Amino acid sequence: MDPNATSPRARYLAIRVVFIAFLAGIVTLAIWSLPGGYSADLSQVGQGGNVVVQVHDHNLVSSTALMDSLNRVRGDYRGVIEFVVADMQVAVGQAFAQAHQVEAATLLLFAPDGTRLGVVQGAHDPATLRGILNQVYRLPAAR
Repeated sequence: MDPNATSPRARYLAIRVVFIAFLAGIVTLAIWSLPGGYSADLSQVGQGGNVVVQVHDHNLVSSTALMDSLNRVRGDYRGVIEFVVADMQVAVGQAFAQAHQVEAATLLLFAPDGTRLGVVQGAHDPATLRGILNQVYRLPAAR
């Protein structure tokens, strides 16, 4: 028997280990690239800071697209606007949406005193969202 030959079992095991390592790498990369989590604490509305609540349903393409765009801009507003999610998959999120008479894929913009300043429905590109946030919260356009 050739001492350099590997048995089919050893070869199979090696391929399996490489495949599992590859999958682990992909999963790690995917998790690492996710945006930081959103708060689901809807009690922040009216507590002294600007708050944007996204009424979100991860089963809707438009809602996911809106969150994607929001993820691209929210870092620009760190310390100025708090971003919160009202998840339509849980009772609290559903109740919040019903109380404000809105559907998923909607942004509700609140003043520090809890006054609703605006409603943005549907997915928008990041530039449009920046323009809306800058206008509603009277921020410089340079953000």
